[in-house]
Amino acid sequence: MTDDLNISIEVKTGKIFELARKELGLTKSEVSEATFMNIGYVNAIESGDYSIFPSEGFAKAYFIKYQNFLSLECEFPPIYNDKNRQEEIINKSIAKINPSIYPIIRVTGIFIIVVAIIFFININFLNKTSENDIETIIEASVVNSIKEEVEEVASINNSIPDKSNIIEKEPPTSKTSNKLMFSFFDECWIEIYSYEELIVSKLFKYGDNFDLEIERPFKVVVGNAEALEATYNGNSIDFIANANRLNVSTVLFNDE
Repeated sequence: MTDDLNISIEVKTGKIFELARKELGLTKSEVSEATFMNIGYVNAIESGDYSIFPSEGFAKAYFIKYQNFLSLECEFPPIYNDKNRQEEIINKSIAKINPSIYPIIRVTGIFIIVVAIIFFININFLNKTSENDIETIIEASVVNSIKEEVEEVASINNSIPDKSNIIEKEPPTSKTSNKLMFSFFDECWIEIYSYEELIVSKLFKYGDNFDLEIERPFKVVVGNAEALEATYNGNSIDFIANANRLNVSTVLFNDE
């Protein structure tokens, strides 16, 4: 009975959006162009079927955006009260392995096999080298080392530095910043999870920048994967490769 009530609320709310749009004399395509919303999101809100959205945060963001555009005041339907349905929608945004990388995996495997074969061939060749040849190599190496040490000592004796002009420098300290940085050149929704807990849920616009100190493991979910550039510890993050048909991308940063 509760599910039936929720569904009727979704449809009823969608009808309010549809009537308001028609009163303004706008088509769905015109709304999509004016608000930079995916027309699929416009259809979803008007039909009351929110399964296209990857999570509650995405659904609410575009619901509010469409509502403001039509100058409406509506409550967001309680569709996410059913946990099973929420998980079903969220799971749609989980990135899958891109089939296009399979040839790369195969080529990498062949390369590793070839390197292993060359390594074992070199080992067998060294085992067959005569003891005299090995002794000759060792003697030449020792002579060269002694010669280099003598030249280095002579160079030091000929140029003794003035200690008063020596400035002692502290050794550089290495510190990992664990910084996650974003630059946006179009509208984009971001969700960041740390240990499966949602810590950031925000809609960004053109020209926005955002950074966050965060340690692994964490997960980043973005809507409109082509609208941003991001790095973690200075390394570029490719969201486009993992984007699904809705242009939603999820990237996992596991604990290493």
